Amino acid sequence: MLQVRIELESLAGSKGAFAHVYAPGELDFSDDRVRLSGGPEVSGTLVLKGKRLLLHGRLAAQTKVDCDRCLRLVDVSVESQFSLQYATELEHQSSAVELEEDDMTVSLFDGEAIDIDELVREQVLLAVPERILCQEDCHGLCPTCGADRNLKQCGCEGVDTDPRWAALKNLRF
Repeated sequence: MLQVRIELESLAGSKGAFAHVYAPGELDFSDDRVRLSGGPEVSGTLVLKGKRLLLHGRLAAQTKVDCDRCLRLVDVSVESQFSLQYATELEHQSSAVELEEDDMTVSLFDGEAIDIDELVREQVLLAVPERILCQEDCHGLCPTCGADRNLKQCGCEGVDTDPRWAALKNLRF
């Protein structure tokens, strides 16, 4: 599989730009919850500032995510703007006598190239909402037989709740 990378030697001076549209299946994306349904698009600019590389970009992707209640696949469009800093491990260690808040957002790289594939994987996972429902009033799965309660009422008896948890019975997620 072809790996998309930005080689620092290809920068014109201290600035550069990049853009890539992934073909379906080009990006190795394995996640239990999120699946790509189309090729993501990523673009951005790079600025070399001293020994650090600043990257500003935009990502757009089509994903399929499991509903948190009934496990049906839900189409989710994600768009993200991001700003990242990169430094070599040697540069980061030499400047990190005392960690500051800015140092917590620095990613490490080999000093020669930035792996765009890994960046896209991270940004897609960060952009997908934490909680996804197929519909606002999704009834979920029956805890007894596993039937999808959106399609049919299974007729299973309600499970007796431990009285210590009774106060939580009326909460809906």
